[in-house]
Amino acid sequence: MIKTYLFTKQEVQEDVPLEDWRSLIEGDCKLLWVDVRGVNEEELRRLAELFGLHSVAIDSCLDAYRRPHLYDFADHFYVNLTLVKRSNSASHGVKPSELHLFAGENFIITVVKDQHNDAVDGALKEFLDTPAICSHGSMHAVYLLAEDLVETYFPLVENLDAEADKLETAMMEKADKALVNKLFVLKHRGFELRKLLGPQRDIFNEISRREFPFIHGDNRVYFQDAYSRMIRIFDILDTVREVLSNSLDVYLSSVSNHLNEIMKVLTVAATILMTLSLITGFYGMNFVHLPWLHAPNAFRNICVFMLALMAGMLLWFRRKGWL
Repeated sequence: MIKTYLFTKQEVQEDVPLEDWRSLIEGDCKLLWVDVRGVNEEELRRLAELFGLHSVAIDSCLDAYRRPHLYDFADHFYVNLTLVKRSNSASHGVKPSELHLFAGENFIITVVKDQHNDAVDGALKEFLDTPAICSHGSMHAVYLLAEDLVETYFPLVENLDAEADKLETAMMEKADKALVNKLFVLKHRGFELRKLLGPQRDIFNEISRREFPFIHGDNRVYFQDAYSRMIRIFDILDTVREVLSNSLDVYLSSVSNHLNEIMKVLTVAATILMTLSLITGFYGMNFVHLPWLHAPNAFRNICVFMLALMAGMLLWFRRKGWL
């Protein structure tokens, strides 16, 4: 579905015809916005013919997900930006899709596969509420799209940060295998976000540094804020990675300490039993003359002696700090 908007300082015209779009944007402070929802090859080929869009960019719109990239042509540029949503899949925490964007001196074309998109809806609403901002040019619309797009990343990243903090608190109290499994799920989700958003950050940096000859004005200022927000997102992701790494260290330390406690108890038990076995071993030997061997209370005396010896050894271990 294609929806068109012609913005001027005074008004907004919707569903304007595109056959003679160049005459529509003649004059100052006019911006044509073509909003494409749902990827339809026939509609995209028609737009390519009308606006002179390159076939490479059209093929990119029709293909499956690609990492963000920027193509600069004679009278417009094309960029695909990454949309990220929570995934219902157990093996993937996030699901990527794309926002395809064409921008010229007085026009902008947005292409998304879904009928609803928060970034495009937010930027369009701002233009519909205040049409006069079209005087800032098409790059201001691109900036608003980028800003709203970055805002959609923050709930995912902040939710990951909150889950990592809760996990760290839980693992400090009692670490178990279920918490460790959750830790690795969160680490995988953070890795996915870094892998998806890394190229996006580079694209914003590139747009803020590049000059487009068909767009007047300083476009660098527009994208400094978006780029700074992306840096903030990566700072949060770095913090999450550190928290998860520390939580894993806490778990490994607790497992090691628990194992040491078990080994200490087993060592003490083995030492005591070994000593008692040494005593009873003498009475299993074929000797006639041994202390208490023929005494009436020999068994009782030996048992009392071994209990006293065991108590003495435990007391000694405690004084040495081994228990």
